[in-house]
Amino acid sequence: MRPRNSQPHSLLTSNALACTVALILGLSIGALPAAAVPGDIPVGGEQLTGKGKIVKLGEGADPLPEVWAKTWVLANADTGEILAAKGPHLLRAPASTLKTLTALTLIPQIEPATMIKAKKRAVNTYGNKVGLVRGRDYTANDLFYALLLPSANDAAMALAQGAGSMKKTVAQMNEVADSLGALDTVVKNPSGLDAPGQVSSAYDLATIGRSALALPYFREVVATKKHEFANKKKSKTIYTQNRMLLGNFKGTIGLKTGYTTNAGRTFIGAAERKGTTYIVALMGIKEASSTAAEKLLTWAFANGDKVTPVGVLGQNTLPAASLDFPTQTNVDTPADAKITTQPTSTTTAGSGLDGLAIGWMILFAAIVAFILYGVRSAFTQRKKRGRLTGKGKITLEN
Repeated sequence: MRPRNSQPHSLLTSNALACTVALILGLSIGALPAAAVPGDIPVGGEQLTGKGKIVKLGEGADPLPEVWAKTWVLANADTGEILAAKGPHLLRAPASTLKTLTALTLIPQIEPATMIKAKKRAVNTYGNKVGLVRGRDYTANDLFYALLLPSANDAAMALAQGAGSMKKTVAQMNEVADSLGALDTVVKNPSGLDAPGQVSSAYDLATIGRSALALPYFREVVATKKHEFANKKKSKTIYTQNRMLLGNFKGTIGLKTGYTTNAGRTFIGAAERKGTTYIVALMGIKEASSTAAEKLLTWAFANGDKVTPVGVLGQNTLPAASLDFPTQTNVDTPADAKITTQPTSTTTAGSGLDGLAIGWMILFAAIVAFILYGVRSAFTQRKKRGRLTGKGKITLEN
């Protein structure tokens, strides 16, 4: 049983909570990109929707090959034009392909010769590891090779700690993704290990992979089949997991593999022939990752000039001026690099409002509701206190 005079406090708490949720909702919607608001054009183009295949075949073009993957994007890495896709914006766990974003974020900050001490959290992580020893110093160069060849999670953690902290690196990775137009991506850790809320999309992985290829150092590392990693007084050989590279698929540049129980197989691959580079990103692959990638890339080299692009990837350069960390001079984008920015998202005809405006309207309404309810609750509670201090019987409720 609870005295009646306790009800106003309980009601105030419940309704205040509801108003607070409305307030947070307003802030969240206001912070969303316009493309995320229902009715708007998806990032990259209006055709990049749904779960099915998207392609515009021209005269003489071959049909798309059968690829066993939940979602994928195939694009020209030079121009950013998307040749074909399947469920490009479907959200899935990225697994270790997320390490491409880790490298893209940290390579401009850390010189390869920098020494980084292995700490407890990095050494004790799980999954693929290169075998770091706690307290031992390693070059950033070795750690980047370990990150991108055998996909070492301990190397990912050590690099993040060497750049300042895990929290700082994760925040920067999210910022870099946003700056590139990879708006489906939410980063929770630098390794790609499954974590609640950590997601990406084939569109984003292709965008991130294309951007990373603009860094000469990254391109050099991912094209490497093996590397001598310093270990104690000796060294050990580490190898790439990219079977497309190991299988000598013509023109392979390399890029990144991934696998976790939750994500399944994920993959980003790129190849260059006769001056044209194509990139493919796949998620939820149900066959060998290299097989799926090679089928799409082979089709692209044979049909790239016979199809009409269905969309465009986000920009392929890192706008370092907008970030709070320096960019190495030796990894600047070449002057002749082709840069394409995704089209500006527009609202549905007749709406007259974009996502930010709607968000601010909800925020304003939530604040007004919160203030009005507070005034009303205070007045009601004052009246009830007045009744409770007067004469007469006080009834208790169950």
